[in-house]
Amino acid sequence: MATTARNQITIVDLNDAKSVQVYFTATQGFSQGYNPDTHQFSPNYPSSNNVITPKVYETGDANDHLARCSNVKYTIGGTAYTASSGNASYVVGADGTMTIKANLSGNLNVTFEADYTDEDNIVSKIGGSFTIIRNESSGALFQVVLTAPKGNIFDKSVPGDLTVQAQAVRGGVKDDTNVAYGFQQFDIAQGKWVSVAAGRSNGKTLTVKPDDVLNFQTFKCIATDAGGTDKAATAEAIITFEDKTDPYTVELYCPTGDKIVNGTGSTTVNARVWQGGKKIEDENTPAASRKFNYAFAKFDKDGKPQNWNGTTSNIKTGNPITVLAAEVNTKTTLVCEITKK
Repeated sequence: MATTARNQITIVDLNDAKSVQVYFTATQGFSQGYNPDTHQFSPNYPSSNNVITPKVYETGDANDHLARCSNVKYTIGGTAYTASSGNASYVVGADGTMTIKANLSGNLNVTFEADYTDEDNIVSKIGGSFTIIRNESSGALFQVVLTAPKGNIFDKSVPGDLTVQAQAVRGGVKDDTNVAYGFQQFDIAQGKWVSVAAGRSNGKTLTVKPDDVLNFQTFKCIATDAGGTDKAATAEAIITFEDKTDPYTVELYCPTGDKIVNGTGSTTVNARVWQGGKKIEDENTPAASRKFNYAFAKFDKDGKPQNWNGTTSNIKTGNPITVLAAEVNTKTTLVCEITKK
């Protein structure tokens, strides 16, 4: 089951005041490889343009509000590009996107600015930035490039599933000969990569369903070239998906305090789930009515997984849970993850 939310004991602001956030998607990813031996770029932007699309969200609203933006401007190396003042390399569209048509000579640092008009007709300045990295290899390096054809953010404008496309390249040239692809996802509670759900991967394609990503989830592709001994190689790349349709926040609360005094006694940890500034489930919710499963991962003072007393696992399930004094050596960190039932 995919992780739906996670948090540590911290101070959480649970008000529902709106803020505006800007994210970016790139049809060809945020890196470009270059091989000095073959003078090949991968991806090659003149033939496969990299289209950057801003995604603009208000807190608690899963709709993309890029359409509310005007006077969109991208700044690269001190030069501003707009829909009326772009050039052949960087084309700004009337829809607020920027298309990169020229290969990189170095890392491309880009700043985005726009005027945002909210539903009350209040205009404010918003902005964001991103970098497209130019990776220059020392030769015919074996790499895997990941792209998300429909983006890596679930919102109300995205119906159904999203996908990841993997492509192995050697020396900047596509290499599918004897190449196998595998996909994993990161499980923070276990602190390791695990296999994706059955049926999600098919060759070089990973299908990401909305239920796989609630808040965010990172995936990794491992490409293995099983060719001759002169070509045998493995390459990895990661990509993170975000879900803006149903963001949840987990609040961890200790009614008996988060301190153990004199090495005796115990304390209780409660998990409370919030959505859009509203508490939707907590430790008092009847078991039959709960929508989530709760798993508490335990880590020692050095950040290493630490088993719960009397078990061979660092995971304890349920809500609330009890932490004994004997289970705390100097400092213990608990990470709570919730998953949909």
